[in-house]
Order: sequence, then structure tokens, then C-alpha cells
Amino acid sequence: MSKIDPIRVRLDAYPIRQEITTRVSDNDGYGHLNGIRIGHYYEEGRASFYRTIGDLAKHPRVLVAELTIRYLAEGFWPGQVEVATGIVRIGSSSFVMGQALWQNGVCIGLCDTVLVHSSNGQSSPLPAHFRNQLERNLLKA
Repeated sequence: MSKIDPIRVRLDAYPIRQEITTRVSDNDGYGHLNGIRIGHYYEEGRASFYRTIGDLAKHPRVLVAELTIRYLAEGFWPGQVEVATGIVRIGSSSFVMGQALWQNGVCIGLCDTVLVHSSNGQSSPLPAHFRNQLERNLLKA
């Protein structure tokens, strides 16, 4: 298991946050939050990120190329979770969105999503206006 960058487990490093109420159907047979449901929390956070940075119709087409979830602790129902989202790295045609999942002040998981800008079925350079929006939402050191 690779070492965790300390910034990734600091809530104040993430520019965008969203609270989500857990549901009884989010539980697994052991009484903690199901891994599949946790994936949905991250998906909700990605959608919130795009809504936060502006009009979805003006965003370029980006596709998920890779998604990695790292479970750090158990989460439980009932309660709230907070999904924190920011940009970890920006390349020429792709970027990495980093997320952390928090419950009761504890970071219970991390998610990294590699997203690739696509044009005509091929990867293509990120448009300047979109790159600027991504840069404004980099994780804070």
C-alpha cells in the first residue's frame, strides 16, 4: 500500500465540499456503509464539482479513464458524510480529481479519478477556459 499524501487527509485542502445524508439502504450486512454506495457519494461529489464551476453546457466533454477508491475507515448509518473535492494534477489533455470522504471528523476514504478531455472520439488538449477553472480548484497546500 502506498503512502498517503498528508494533504489528502486535510479537509481544509479541498475547495469544494458537499454534505450527504446516509440512508438505511446504504448499509451492508456488517452494518457499515457499503463500498458501492460510497462510490455513489464520490460520484455525487464530482457532479457537485461541475455544478460549482459553472454552466454544464459550456464544459468540454471529459470521460472517466480510471477511478481508484481507497477505504481508510468504516462509515456508518445513520449520519452525514461530507465529500470534499479538488484537483490534484492537470496534464495537457487530462486531469486528476481528488476526493476525500469524511464522517464525524474522520477521513474514511479517498478517491482519485483520471478524466480525459475528448473531442471526436480522441483525447485532445484541455480548453484554456476549462484549464483555468481546474487551476482555481487545485488542492491547497
